[in-house]
Amino acid sequence: MHHAHHRLPAALLALLALALAALTGAGYGQVAHPPAAILLRPGAAAREASPAIVIDTFQHDTRFYKQSTSGTAEPDLHEVLLGTRSLRVSTDGTGQQVNLRAPDLEPLDLSGVFLRLQLKVEGLEHLRNLYLYLSNDGFATHDVYPLLTYSPAPAERVLDDGEWATLTLNLGSPLAPPVVDLTRVTDVQLSLVDDGAAPVNVWFAGLDALASPERGVVTLMFDDARSGVYELALPQTQRHGIRASVAVIRDLVGEETFMTLDQLHLIERFAGWEVVAHHVTALDHGFDSLNEAALRAELEGVKEWMLAHGFRRGADVIAYPHGLIDQPAIDIVRGYFAAGRTIVRGSGLETLPPADPYRVRALSVESTDSVHALTAAIDRAAREKGWLVLVFHQLINSPPEYAPQYGGLDFAQVMAHLAAADVDVLTFTEAVLGR
Repeated sequence: MHHAHHRLPAALLALLALALAALTGAGYGQVAHPPAAILLRPGAAAREASPAIVIDTFQHDTRFYKQSTSGTAEPDLHEVLLGTRSLRVSTDGTGQQVNLRAPDLEPLDLSGVFLRLQLKVEGLEHLRNLYLYLSNDGFATHDVYPLLTYSPAPAERVLDDGEWATLTLNLGSPLAPPVVDLTRVTDVQLSLVDDGAAPVNVWFAGLDALASPERGVVTLMFDDARSGVYELALPQTQRHGIRASVAVIRDLVGEETFMTLDQLHLIERFAGWEVVAHHVTALDHGFDSLNEAALRAELEGVKEWMLAHGFRRGADVIAYPHGLIDQPAIDIVRGYFAAGRTIVRGSGLETLPPADPYRVRALSVESTDSVHALTAAIDRAAREKGWLVLVFHQLINSPPEYAPQYGGLDFAQVMAHLAAADVDVLTFTEAVLGR
């Protein structure tokens, strides 16, 4: 009894220490977070999927070889993502296409799937294009899909120079009318073209295929929570049973031309919409330009406000201001949110699951976008079984004067088309987190 009396406090202390470590997330090599930060952590994770078909892992048994006379291709035992090596492909800096080809494969059924490529690019600003070729007959005929096209616009950035990343691609809309039977693909090619000013290095680590959703998905979002959304968009979406996501700027709630707090509560409670995070202050720049302290203030401020006012439905996702983000900023965002949305519109539809839940692609609608252009994007989502995120800002009943404005009558036509389309309409949280 005497020994047990002395052992009991030690055991209790050990249990308390374990419990404290679990609550704070502290452990070997980790830094304990203050309680406030713990409560702001994401309460969910983005959906994932296992590959249906592994095409190549770019290891010692890779089927890919350099087919072109230009460029080089060789295994790299130092730059490794998974396994023991990657395959490094380099252009010559002359603008000549470099082809990496895998012919005569066992027939691959790539119908009903999207492709996923793991890679790292060095010299991104000199990459003109990265293409994927598919063929049934040794490239006598083929379909070509754009995987990556460099744009100097920061908002069009889907990966960072020198960082491992993932690209995904819906199949069905190649650059020219399709000629390949996707149920029996036997030849695959990856091709690089630089801008002729400097060489580009790309490391490949994996190429596989994942099952597409049974139907295409469209998400309707409104950035900034402008008053026109409540006055014009809400009645139109209600007419068709469409729910949406509204990204709120904390300091502008209740200001002139912005929605009030009561209106935000009403759209969640009675219309089934969700309020998601945008940012705290009226930023004229993106998260990629903020220092760590300023970024954490934005993230903590907007999430604390959402939770304090009962907006839990969309509290684990965020829309980046001006769509701007980079990997160092994402590393901080991960501590507060499970997914983030950009306004990248030049890289095709998003896939579901997305290539990177913290870099979800979207089509940010501008005043010059015709009704036909938006309905065509909806139809493409249905055809490819991809994920289209349509982002509007301010709706008005007069002719638009600024790029973020969109006419109410045109919006009504787009909503009517969306309601009739062969797609599922999901909120951003439902789509990316699967809840």
